[in-house]
Order: sequence, then C-alpha cells, then structure tokens
Amino acid sequence: MKSSIILAILLFFITFTSVSQIIGTTYKLNNIEIAQFDLPTEVTWYNAKRECKELGKDWRLPTKEELDEMYNNKDLIGNFVNTNYWSSTEYSSNYVWMEVFTHRSIAITLKEGHINARAVKTIK
Repeated sequence: MKSSIILAILLFFITFTSVSQIIGTTYKLNNIEIAQFDLPTEVTWYNAKRECKELGKDWRLPTKEELDEMYNNKDLIGNFVNTNYWSSTEYSSNYVWMEVFTHRSIAITLKEGHINARAVKTIK
C-alpha cells in the first residue's frame, strides 16, 4: 500500500515537472499563448495532439495559419529548432499541414511521420 502511494506521488511529480518544463514562460502572439519549448521528442501527429492536450486545459497544436505566424516571429518567441513542425490543420484523412522552419515552407505530410510540435492555447 505504501509503495503504491509513493509511486503515485512520484508519477505526479514527474508529470508536473515535465509539463511545467514544456510550457515554461509562455509567449503571447495575437490571440494565442505559445509554450516556451517543444515537446521533448519528435512524435506522430496523433501523439502530438494527445501530448498537447495532456499539458492541461486548452493546450493544443497550432493551426496552419497560427504556425505560419509563429514562424514569422520565431526569433522573438525563441527556442525553435530548424526542423519541421506539426499544425492541427488536416489536409485529408491521412495528411496534415506542417511548416518547415529551416526555410519557411508550408507542406503536407503523412500523419504517421515523426516531427516536432509546439503547444499553443487560445487567449480568451
């Protein structure tokens, strides 16, 4: 019984720490709040959506348009890497829009690929 309680407390602490480390000090851009850091690993689109949601109430992937605005302001926002980023905007049942942060290219890719993600939430 004691070990179960200790394990539950430990898991809560690990989850809370990783969430706060991703969200960090947010940046406000237009009507969105942007997490300070990317998700810790490259993930599929499905996992990116789930992991953003697990950060807490209203956290999600940015739309294609929001992601493009993030690219335009990437130096102000900070902590982006020169790689591809998921958007929440679906192209079809198997494809989704992404943005290439090395040279500002908006493209479609399979949802099963593994790329970076940055969480956002709408400012109400």
